[in-house]
Amino acid sequence: MFKRTFLAAAVGAALLIGPVVSANAIELTAGNYKITFDNYDSGTLGYGDTAGVKCTTVAGCNAAAARPAPGTTSDTAGILSIAAIENLSTGQTEYVRGTSSTLGGITFGPYLTGVFGGLNDYFVEVGTLGGSPTTLANSVGGFFRIYSNATDYNPILGPTGGGVSLDAGTYPGITGGSLLLGGVFAGGAVIAGDSTTSYTSLFNNASVAGNGQGFLDFTSGSALAFFDTNSLTNRNGGKNDAFLTVAYDDVNGVASSIGWTVKSVAQVTGQIPEPGSIALLSMALFGLGAVTRRRNKQG
Repeated sequence: MFKRTFLAAAVGAALLIGPVVSANAIELTAGNYKITFDNYDSGTLGYGDTAGVKCTTVAGCNAAAARPAPGTTSDTAGILSIAAIENLSTGQTEYVRGTSSTLGGITFGPYLTGVFGGLNDYFVEVGTLGGSPTTLANSVGGFFRIYSNATDYNPILGPTGGGVSLDAGTYPGITGGSLLLGGVFAGGAVIAGDSTTSYTSLFNNASVAGNGQGFLDFTSGSALAFFDTNSLTNRNGGKNDAFLTVAYDDVNGVASSIGWTVKSVAQVTGQIPEPGSIALLSMALFGLGAVTRRRNKQG
């Protein structure tokens, strides 16, 4: 069902993503938004350099990988720190790392840090891009949680985080904060014609430099009502809350020297309702309530 068509499509997508540029702070009220962050990632490697499909199930991929992700039983997990939240419609920035901000009536900061994990490779194919062995990995599952904290994250603790578990979504100095936003990677959203994959990545086997992407659904946190909009149409026509793109590498061994696999920069983009739309929705709900009350009285 998958075969090599996925690798060809992923190569094209990787070339389109391009570099991720950190934003300078502004402010978010309505319209299009971009959340820019950096993160340290623990990932599974070692599927080999010989071309071909390596596995088509989670169990098969676990058996095929020579270098499982450190500190987690999944294939992708890590920690993140948000650098900025930008309103693309107005060109303003609502939040910049190290400052306290108010968004949708919710005050947070000065740091927004998070934990993600639970992404399991279920389809892996090795090919060649630019003459170098390249690995495509499609994953299922995945969760993330973003907290408001007094201090920034501390990646020096490594993926084991002093004994806590990325699988459980806990990490020192992060998960003790106030939950701002939590959610999941949306299955069957990121690849056209595929009803399973929640995250897809493509990387150079030698340099571990690559790109990843996936759609997100927000499910919890104090800012849930603000971001849970189902405003983006995914690759299969469904609706999700946001889209994630990631660019990662381990230049000079900065990440691996403290136990991680790669260091990443990433951005999440999405839409939030215009104030007028929110007002209209409130009026519609109020009218619906009035109709219901009249019907109840007539009954």
